[in-house]
Amino acid sequence: MSRRERPKQLIDLTGGGSMIALTCDRLARLCSPEEIFIVTVAAQLDAIEREIGPRVPRENIIVEPVGRNTAASIGLSAVLLERRFGDVPLFVVPADHFIADHEAFAAAARLAEAYVRTHDCLLTFGIRPSKPETGYGYIHAGRSVPESGGAALFQADSFHEKPSLEAARTFAETDTYFWNSGMFMWRPRVIRGAIATHLPDLDAVLRKIDSRIGTEKVDDVLKSVYPEAPSISIDYGVMEKADHVVVLRGDFDWNDVGSWENLRALYPEDSNGNVFVGDHIAVDSTGNTVFSGDRFVGLVGVKDVVVVDGGDAILVCGRDSVQQVREIVEALRKSGKEHLV
Repeated sequence: MSRRERPKQLIDLTGGGSMIALTCDRLARLCSPEEIFIVTVAAQLDAIEREIGPRVPRENIIVEPVGRNTAASIGLSAVLLERRFGDVPLFVVPADHFIADHEAFAAAARLAEAYVRTHDCLLTFGIRPSKPETGYGYIHAGRSVPESGGAALFQADSFHEKPSLEAARTFAETDTYFWNSGMFMWRPRVIRGAIATHLPDLDAVLRKIDSRIGTEKVDDVLKSVYPEAPSISIDYGVMEKADHVVVLRGDFDWNDVGSWENLRALYPEDSNGNVFVGDHIAVDSTGNTVFSGDRFVGLVGVKDVVVVDGGDAILVCGRDSVQQVREIVEALRKSGKEHLV
């Protein structure tokens, strides 16, 4: 269902609106529309404008001429927003996550804001695992941070990417491991300093952009300079290397909707453990997940299968294989079916 021109954040996966619209609505509890910014690539600009409507001013959409992963987009945001607001807390939030408890989310964000406003740190939000999950990254938390203003704040000792099932089970049973939510808070000068230390090539690009803004149009500067930025995630490039990283325990349900198994958790099961979205009939079938849109789906005698109708394509896989969907994407590219990617 997620395609290059219509990625996950632009799809209504929960029945309540697109993921990016839900994210903007969640942030509206914390700040005004003028303080919400979106970073995207040019190919998705029109679709994003349609989805968010009046939630965010058009001038607050930062358009990358090319995608360069999260370190570059975060660094660019820090440059532009420090110029506009000064060195104030900057909250980095993925546009495609689902959080049901808006009040608990807002409370955690306010605690984080109060702390980073007066401390030179890189703060990441961790979520206590509710189950072993091999598709998530994990953070190992160390000692508690003093003077945290009531927040459950810890030193981040180490990061662990997508562990084995055995390791994930151990993490889920241990109080000191958190899911890495991909949400961060810091001040622009702090993250710029960390980028300068750990990603000097990116820092050079950001400095070049910073020096030219004000005398040239932002879009022109980005088109000529931004493609020089290295493509690397903020986790690999900075967070796993920096020594002033803290993790705040987020006491709210969180789901990155990163697989059909994760999305399944947002819907009720029937008496046979099936989750259905769309018109269906199931006979002698248990533990299945079906997202069918407008097309009828019938199941007979199947167990633990995922069926997804994407309009021009249908996915069928075992529930224990949902993390391998990316292999289908690679196979599509190799077979010349780019229109389905």
